[in-house]
Amino acid sequence: NESGSAGQNSGDPTTLTPDGNAAVAEFQFSGTGFYVGDGFVVTNRHIAQPWLADERAQSLSASVRGQPRLKKLSAYFPDHAQPFPLKFKAAGSRDDLAVVSLDVQDLPADIPVIPLESDDDGLAVGKTVVMMGFPNGIDRLLALLDDAESRSIQQRYGGSLDSLLGHLAESRRIQPLTTQGNITDVNSRRIAYDARTAEGGSGAPVFGTTGRVIGVNFAVFTESEASNFAVPIRYGVTLLERTGWKFPPEKDVKEPDNAPTPQK
Repeated sequence: NESGSAGQNSGDPTTLTPDGNAAVAEFQFSGTGFYVGDGFVVTNRHIAQPWLADERAQSLSASVRGQPRLKKLSAYFPDHAQPFPLKFKAAGSRDDLAVVSLDVQDLPADIPVIPLESDDDGLAVGKTVVMMGFPNGIDRLLALLDDAESRSIQQRYGGSLDSLLGHLAESRRIQPLTTQGNITDVNSRRIAYDARTAEGGSGAPVFGTTGRVIGVNFAVFTESEASNFAVPIRYGVTLLERTGWKFPPEKDVKEPDNAPTPQK
């Protein structure tokens, strides 16, 4: 206006002032991760640092000089009502991998350690794989409910991802989807496979024929079901070891009761 201060039309969102003052932009995300012992969880870099892949955040970054940051990161485990706070530890500089941690003193004893494959013997075209994760995120969990219950939950809790996840966790509704397929292509840094997944399955473990994790899902090629992609787990092991994790002895690895058994 004439006095040099920022003007605003009634009903418009708060504009960015010359002093850099405006409403804080906050976005909520969900994805998949898996527990590998000693308080360490493996997921994707774009889950732990979601602004790297989100179009809204990238649009803001292109027009506003600012730095994104995590306000809160939480993990929900199947059959457990309470979330567990996570801390960011490290992210891969080349691969879409990240390591986050939780306080082992707060972790229930029945949370299984997901076993990791120690070599690449199972990485061959045609080999069976199983993916366990949360493709489509909240939408899939709600779709499993009765229509009336789903609408009621969304009306009551839909304004907050925290509230919605909290309710689903308390009612033991957070359960992963397990799908099976085959490896369709392999190179030094990518495993392509056709087990069904979708957005939200990022960070999911991909199990080989031994029942151990051979890769971490990171991308879905929507034009072809044969081209979902995972990072070989050896790169995840390298990142884990950089943050202090150690490969557990065989006897210390507790297989989850519902661990997928690939069918040959």
